[in-house]
Amino acid sequence: MRYGDILILGIVFAPIYLMLLGWFLGRPRDLRLALIGVGYMTAITVGMWGGLALFAAVLKVVFF
Repeated sequence: MRYGDILILGIVFAPIYLMLLGWFLGRPRDLRLALIGVGYMTAITVGMWGGLALFAAVLKVVFF
């Protein structure tokens, strides 16, 4: 594993890992609310990736 992978996956994503652990292992435990949070995070991530893919396609059409 390269140093950049360790930096991103271990240090930069640490708050996300801690948030997920808090949602699923914290007290009082509300599984429905934790799954809603995971759903929101997934939707935001997919929306950002989709938007970037669309933007890249537009740039390809405009400049090439």
